[in-house]
Amino acid sequence: MVRLAVVGTGWQGQGHLNTMKEINEIEVVGVCDLNEELLAKAVNKFGVKGFQNYVEMLDETHPDGIIICTPPEVREFLVREAAERGIHCFIEKPPAKNLEMAKKVDEILGRTGVINSVGFMYRYSSAVQKTKELIAGRRVALVRSAMLDGLALRPNWPRWFFDKERSGGPAFDQAIHIFDLSRYLLGEVDQVTGYQDNLIVPKGEDFTIEDSFSLTMKYTNGILQNHTHTWSYPGVVTQIELISDELHVTLDLANGKVSGKVDEQEILFEAKDEALYRLELEAFAKAISERNPDLVLSTYKDSICSLTVALKSVEALESNLKLNI
Repeated sequence: MVRLAVVGTGWQGQGHLNTMKEINEIEVVGVCDLNEELLAKAVNKFGVKGFQNYVEMLDETHPDGIIICTPPEVREFLVREAAERGIHCFIEKPPAKNLEMAKKVDEILGRTGVINSVGFMYRYSSAVQKTKELIAGRRVALVRSAMLDGLALRPNWPRWFFDKERSGGPAFDQAIHIFDLSRYLLGEVDQVTGYQDNLIVPKGEDFTIEDSFSLTMKYTNGILQNHTHTWSYPGVVTQIELISDELHVTLDLANGKVSGKVDEQEILFEAKDEALYRLELEAFAKAISERNPDLVLSTYKDSICSLTVALKSVEALESNLKLNI
C-alpha cells in the first residue's frame, strides 16, 4: 500500500482524490489547503484528515508521496519540504510559473533523488503508445493539432482561468498538453510563431486572455506543426494529425482513437475505457512501491522542455514575432 497526501483541494485536487478512492494500492492519508471551505469539502467528501499547515501534514502523516495540485507559482517550497524528507513528488502541470522557478525545483529533485512525475496524463494513453509505434522509423513532415472546447462559454467556470496573470491563458494552461505530447512523439521544438485574437469573447476586466490562437512550430528535425486552439467552441476536440508520404494518421485524444493509413494500410485502433488520470497515478504509486522511476513517463526534468515551449508560445502570441527556443 502506497500512502499519498494531497496539497491543493480545488478542482484538480478533488479530481485526483476521486480517482485515488478507486485504486486499491493507494491510501490517502491527508489533504492540505489554505482555503477553509475547499478543505472542509474535501475532508467531508473523502473522509480524510485535513490540514492548513503543509509541514504539519507531512510530519504527522508520513506519506510516501505527495500530490501537488497548487497553482504553478506555488511549487518550490512544497517540493523542498517533501523531497528533503524523502517523500516522492507528483506535480500537476504546468510544472512551474517560469523557467527560473522550474530550475530551482529541478535542482531540489535532482539533489534529493526522489521519484517525481508531472501530470501529463496523455503519455499514458494506449492510443498514444500505438501512434508512437506506428510512426517509429517512418517520416513525418507535417503535423496539424487542435484543442477546441468551450471553457470561455461556460458561465460557472472559475473566473481565474480567464485572468492572464493567474492562469497564463490557454497556451500556457492547456495547450502545454499538446506541446508535451508532440515532443514525446516527434522530438524537440526549435522555433514558434503565432497569432491570437478575441473574435467570440471580447477582452474585459475579468477576461484578459485570448479566446483563440494559432501557432506554427518548427522542430529541430525539420517537422512543421500548426496548432489551433480555442476556448470558444461548443464541443470538445483534442487531436494530432501526422502527415507524410508514408503515413496519414490522426490521433484522437478525446476519444482514445487512432485512424488513417500507414504504408497504404488502413489503421483503426480504439482504446477501451481508459482513465488516464488513473493510469498516471497508478504509475506513480507503482514507481514508489517498486522503487523504479522508469515507470514514470513524464519526469520533472523533461517537463521543463514542454514548459519552455509553452512560455515561448505565449511570448510569440503576444509579440507576433518568430522566436528561437
